This record gives sequence, C-alpha cells and structure tokens, in this order.
Amino acid sequence: MRIVYQLLPVILSVGLVSCGQTAQSEKAQTTEETSNKEENFVSKLPDSAPVVKVGTEANYAPYEFKDEYGNVTGFDIELIRAIGENQGFKIEIYNDPWEELFTNLDNKSRDMVAAGITYSDERASKYLLSNAYAPLPTTISYLDDKLNIQSLDDIKGLKIGVLSQSAPYQFFLENSHGISALEQYPTIFSAVQAMAQNKVDAVASDSGVLRYTMNDLPDLNVKYYDYEDISADGAQMVFMIDRSKPELLNKINTGLQGLRDDGTYAKLTTKWFGTDLTKTSIEQQAIKGVTIAPTTIPAE
Repeated sequence: MRIVYQLLPVILSVGLVSCGQTAQSEKAQTTEETSNKEENFVSKLPDSAPVVKVGTEANYAPYEFKDEYGNVTGFDIELIRAIGENQGFKIEIYNDPWEELFTNLDNKSRDMVAAGITYSDERASKYLLSNAYAPLPTTISYLDDKLNIQSLDDIKGLKIGVLSQSAPYQFFLENSHGISALEQYPTIFSAVQAMAQNKVDAVASDSGVLRYTMNDLPDLNVKYYDYEDISADGAQMVFMIDRSKPELLNKINTGLQGLRDDGTYAKLTTKWFGTDLTKTSIEQQAIKGVTIAPTTIPAE
C-alpha cells in the first residue's frame, strides 16, 4: 500500500549518519516541474517529440521526492523518464497532492500517474495499469544474526517497529503472530534508529523504503525477510494510465522491457535500492502471466 510520508534526517545516537532526506511539513501545492541549474536530466529527444503529462506526489522517498534543490526525483521519476527516452516521448512531471492524482487522471489533465501506486482490482477496473515495475514485497529487517527470521513463526516474542498507521501496522495489529509489542514511529528512519538502539528487534515496512534507508547506513549489517510474496498486490508497483490511452500503456510496457534488455533497469534498481531487481522483476512477470523474452535476462 502506498503510504505518504517523508524520511526525516536524523543523527542516530549510536553514531550513524543521517540518510539526508529533506523533511517537509506540508504537502507541496500542485506545480509543474521547473528547470533548475542542478537538474541533471536533459532529454535527447527532438523538440517535436510528443509529451506525456505525469502526475506524482513527491513525498515518498525513494520512489518520488524533492531533492535539496527542489527538483522532483526518485526511482519512479528516473524510470518513467528512461522509458520515455526509449519509446520516443518526453515527460512532464506535475507534483500533485495525493487526493488529486486520481481526479486529475479522471479529468484528463494528466495522462498517467507515477506515484508508488500498487495494484488493486478497483484501480484496474477504472484505469489502465502497466506491468509491475518494482518487485518489492513488504519486508522485515533485523540486525541480530541470532534471530534468523525465516518465517512469521520466527517473530514470536519480538518487538516490531512500524510506520504509524501503515499497511504493516494494520497487518500485525490483525495478525500478531505472537509478537510481544508493536511500536509505531513517525518515519521509517526513526524506526531503524530504534532498532539500532535495541528498542525494537525488527522493523517491518515497504522493502524499497527500507533498502533505500539502509543504503546510506552501511555499518548496519541488516538482514531481510520478505513476508509478502512478489505475486501479492502490495508487491506490484504499477503506473496508472488514462483508460483512453492504450497506445501509451503499450509503449510503457515495451519500454520497461527495453530497459531490462539494455541494463538501464539494473542500474536504476541498484542505485535506488542497493540491489539489481532484474531477475526478480522477470520472475514476477512470469507469475502474473506476462511473457518476457529470454534475451531480457542479463548475463551473469
């Protein structure tokens, strides 16, 4: 489930360095992305290339957020731009409040949405949904080797940290699996801080958010247990497209496969999540019945 929050910059008392995410107390007003001196991306497409208007909510690192210069960036943003370059269309990013993402798609002021959105039957009935692009199931992270979490049976008696009112919070509230405590935190970084200080035994969250957080904390020897399968709805991140634009859907799916073929997908997933998700992505597509040509599997 897409949860709206920012990772706050914190200095851990045990000497860890902050991830450096920029905190924002309020959602940004709807603004068209503007060119900045520090904006690195420059399209190689001609001025005559068609433009696709993409709505996002830049408040969900690492999928989409504002960098220190105010530019909208993140995995989703870089991925859809790369798909556009591959398929011959330019991207205009609009930073919209969450509740307006769907409205703007309905009234056709946006062509699609890239905002860390997961698959649901309800969304599939109203919009065109791309093939899943980020196979990141909900995960439990822990530091103590002795825990050796291999199933939900292994968390009995443990203290679990979660983001306040998040999907993992609801999951463990309804299915405790014998945990001794369920501690809520305002950010995942503060939950990780608590884990480093032995206030909780493990942290449960979106795998992408956790991996991004841990990328900047190499001193923590973190282990992961994915308690959600890659076929689960919550592990299927999708782009949401205006139902009247099937040709755009086809280009996005074709472009996504093209990025797997040429190694761009591997570079982007390694950059943002610390691991190459190419093979897992192909496995997820196979489970969902999407045919991927064998040539897309990168050589070792």
